[in-house]
Amino acid sequence: MSKLDDFGADIVHRCRWVLDHNNGHPLSAWSTAERLAVALVLYDLDHLAGMDYTPTEAAQRVADGMWDPPADFNAWLQGIRAELQTPIRKRVKR
Repeated sequence: MSKLDDFGADIVHRCRWVLDHNNGHPLSAWSTAERLAVALVLYDLDHLAGMDYTPTEAAQRVADGMWDPPADFNAWLQGIRAELQTPIRKRVKR
């Protein structure tokens, strides 16, 4: 697993959930940053437009709300997308 910050790891989990349970769209009950981040990762331009955000505005909104935003936001998104390609592995206790 690549090293993601806590928010990035949470977004991976949310993306997997929406892909499995919600036709790939974020839940309205989630925070604005969570919905925008999931929509950005999954290229859900319709969802962004429905929230009145362009991808650039959405990325800025998400980064502005992060405690320690990444220096390269696009690389952060790519890291999450790469993690989504990795199958979930069960943890084995040793």
